[in-house]
Amino acid sequence: MIGAMVMAIALSGSAPTEAALLPDAAALADDATGWLLEGEALPPDYRARLMRMPPEARLQALVFLRRSGLLTSDAWALSDILDPAPGQEAAP
Repeated sequence: MIGAMVMAIALSGSAPTEAALLPDAAALADDATGWLLEGEALPPDYRARLMRMPPEARLQALVFLRRSGLLTSDAWALSDILDPAPGQEAAP
């Protein structure tokens, strides 16, 4: 069944589109693309900037930075990724 679905997608010429980045993650992705094109590394305050984002945007930004090759070290703990941004209440 899954094979038939994959075959149908391949033959139709259209694959599912990727979800758009959240606004905070998209803004960081734009900045990071500029850094990458200019041959720069991540700025020293990138971690603080990410921690100001909501967790879902933070995760998207981390994935973007890792895929782009800018984030090559500095392991992130799961609690750092999922903690709410300052001023944002944790979900019950």
